Amino acid sequence: MLYSLFGKLIIKKPQFAVIEANGLGFKIFIFSRTFRKLPKLNSRIKLFCYVYNYQNGAELYGFLEEKEREIFELLNSISGVGPKAALKILDEMRIESLLAAISRGRSDLLTKAVGIGRKKAARIILELSDKIKKQKTEAEMTSMEADFDLEEILKSLGYKQNEAREAIRRIPKKVKTLQERLKTALKILSGK
Repeated sequence: MLYSLFGKLIIKKPQFAVIEANGLGFKIFIFSRTFRKLPKLNSRIKLFCYVYNYQNGAELYGFLEEKEREIFELLNSISGVGPKAALKILDEMRIESLLAAISRGRSDLLTKAVGIGRKKAARIILELSDKIKKQKTEAEMTSMEADFDLEEILKSLGYKQNEAREAIRRIPKKVKTLQERLKTALKILSGK
């Protein structure tokens, strides 16, 4: 089983990258945060991989961090959550926020953040709550809820949801208060 791949990055697109290793080009599906962190073309890169087998073939999914691959594998193990949905979930939520929502049984946060239905969110929590360690702190949950509040404020100011989420993702972790985070998000959105 393929666990990781090291080679030369020859193609990078928002949905996939191609890594050449030993004369073979491997097409690896990625999510947008991975895409933004990829080095320039012809650089050497290592991706942790997950092989998804289906009736007519197989697909590779790649991650820069081993933890992302592990969470993707857990999400993909849930009935009704395929690899595309698992990538979308990882793209919409930071791993820490996802694990905190699962460990606290907060399907409402999963539904709001990822846009999945209530039944699927409940299934994710039911099937993964025993598989993950309940180590998320109250501060992480509060931070996650504050991000949703910040997103709502930015949307009320006329920004689109995807613009607001992208700005929130780019706020440095050291910026803590809602007021500081709002100021930073507005600076990011204005391009300053």
